[in-house]
Amino acid sequence: MNAAIKPENLSIAANPMRSSPNKMKLGVFAINAHGGCAISTAPEVHRADDWKTNLETIQLADRAGFEAAIPIGRWRGFGGDSNFGGTSLETYTWAAAIAASTSQIACITTSHVPTVHPLFAAKQATTIDHVSGGRFGLNIICGWFGPEMRMFGGSMMEHDKRYEFADEWIEIAQKAWTQNGYFDHQSSHFNLVNAFAEPKPLNRPFLINAGGSPRGMRYCAQRCDAAFVILGSHDLEGVRKQVQSYKKLAREEFGRDLKVWCYSYVSVAETLAEAQRYVDRYAVQYGDDVACENIVKELGIQTGIFTPEQADRFRYHFKAGWAGFPLVGTPEMMVEHMDLLAEAGVDGVCLSWLDYNAGIKQWNAEVMPLLERAGLREQAHRPQIVAA
Repeated sequence: MNAAIKPENLSIAANPMRSSPNKMKLGVFAINAHGGCAISTAPEVHRADDWKTNLETIQLADRAGFEAAIPIGRWRGFGGDSNFGGTSLETYTWAAAIAASTSQIACITTSHVPTVHPLFAAKQATTIDHVSGGRFGLNIICGWFGPEMRMFGGSMMEHDKRYEFADEWIEIAQKAWTQNGYFDHQSSHFNLVNAFAEPKPLNRPFLINAGGSPRGMRYCAQRCDAAFVILGSHDLEGVRKQVQSYKKLAREEFGRDLKVWCYSYVSVAETLAEAQRYVDRYAVQYGDDVACENIVKELGIQTGIFTPEQADRFRYHFKAGWAGFPLVGTPEMMVEHMDLLAEAGVDGVCLSWLDYNAGIKQWNAEVMPLLERAGLREQAHRPQIVAA
């Protein structure tokens, strides 16, 4: 039997979430689900079942040099008139299709670990990694929405127990990715006998988790390459404090270099007032308050991310873009916001729009050149794109 392949000996050059030299990395977030990140009934809200637009948008991001395409994991909606997230494309097959249709962007799967066996998930991950030429990544979700978890015949685990389960889950997946021959695994939740997984991935999969509770932060620091965070503050010092809490924990307790990504909803216009009116229209006039209340209640109870007071303050931002950091204003203001995030230690930002296709065309035409001039992005070869 051959000796086990150690994770550090796998090539790690191809996944741009690791290898990109850009000071501020970019991704597209949640395009596989109805509404994307906007909890809204606006007529132009994103439709997840429009695969053609899904694909075209990600290909535009790929050609513009974006580092990541990260889907949201959703199995049912949150009610209200929009039933936000109720229509979505499954993320392993979505990532495989994206992988076969792009050339440089990281193709991420968002996986609720209680819904899929780790050995099966590891095999799917390896397949996508081969399809993409080594650009695969895994966004690990422990399962915080009770009605979704009960769909799969299980009960909702207590918060910290979910992370214990995820610890065992990822250990099995990593054995499948790195260990030659047969292996066994016995733990609280799994009993594998003579498990086998070939081939191996081309590159070590890039691991992400959105843990915001103390236990979730430890999981990110110990197990993942990046934490994917909701920023609890929008000022420099507040963001810096939150970001550094993750990086310090990873460095001091586990000797690891943890990256931190966040996500943002985007509205770009000639003036700040115009950009703000656009968000107010779809988040206030067309915002789905019922779905928003269901989400805020579930998140606050199950994840420990928000106190009740913080949840009240973030309701508008939930409807505007899943409580992401607001990138609202002129193209020049986008650079100012991105510079603040970079100064605070954020490594990457995933973007969402009410209308993804029109939004990314505008971003590539009007904002990307300014980010390059500011030194936040290296100049990428991309076709001329005229904003819609």
